[in-house]
Amino acid sequence: CSMGKGKEQVGAFQEAGQVWLSGVKDALMLHKCIYFLAHSETIRFRTLQCFILNGVIFLGSILLFNFAVEPALNFLKRLVQEDEVWATDFIATSFSVLYKVFWIYPIYCISFVLNTVMYQEIADSALRSTQRAPVPGIPVLERIIQETWRVLVNLVYLVEMYLLSYIPIIGPLLYFVHSCWMASIYCFEYGWVHQRWSANARVDYFECHWLYFFGFGFPVSFVSYFCPRFIDAGVFALFFPVFVLTATRAEPKALQQCPKQLQRLPLFMVVQGVSCFLVRIFEGATGV
Repeated sequence: CSMGKGKEQVGAFQEAGQVWLSGVKDALMLHKCIYFLAHSETIRFRTLQCFILNGVIFLGSILLFNFAVEPALNFLKRLVQEDEVWATDFIATSFSVLYKVFWIYPIYCISFVLNTVMYQEIADSALRSTQRAPVPGIPVLERIIQETWRVLVNLVYLVEMYLLSYIPIIGPLLYFVHSCWMASIYCFEYGWVHQRWSANARVDYFECHWLYFFGFGFPVSFVSYFCPRFIDAGVFALFFPVFVLTATRAEPKALQQCPKQLQRLPLFMVVQGVSCFLVRIFEGATGV
């Protein structure tokens, strides 16, 4: 009996590893991106624009300041006399602040908006090329309600993710795991919206494939996690179109042999509870 349980546990661990690894492998199916790039001018053009915007302009501007402008200012400090150091410090600090306020921050905001548009076009073109016809449309009002709920749930999830990062010792690990899930949500949500899935259907599906989605979001989250502030956003935005494309060809796998408690992980239980609470507050305040 004990040997039987031991084999079951080993089988469950093996399955868990295979499911997680299948998510990583599906995310890194870079060869399948070649198909989309070869068959869609829109994907080629938008992917190139993403590279120029995020890789050349945004990341290039940050790296230019960090590795060219800032060292040059530090070199000038060493050339001036000691009684004039305060002046060079003031100039260097002022230039740094002005450079970020009038160049880095505006580019960050503009790229966020432009990326949203380009990602959507890349995803739509990829889904059309895979011949996934959208499900007949739902009423406009119902769609607005569902999308509003989706946005609220995602915002609450982001807040929860950042709050978890402050937990001593395990906070950074929890933050990283949740960032992997968040990356997967972003990648797969285009397909779910295309298929007209309801917000609850997306949550149910995600929670039943939680380990796979942890694996799928791992590569892009791992690359951006160790980057400094702003550079991490640029790196994520630079590689994100690739994972949007691989998500259209991915086949999520669920746990079958693990205990039932682990086959579906209620990741959004707290998030949905807080979201419902906020909606009730809004309804009470507006009298809806």
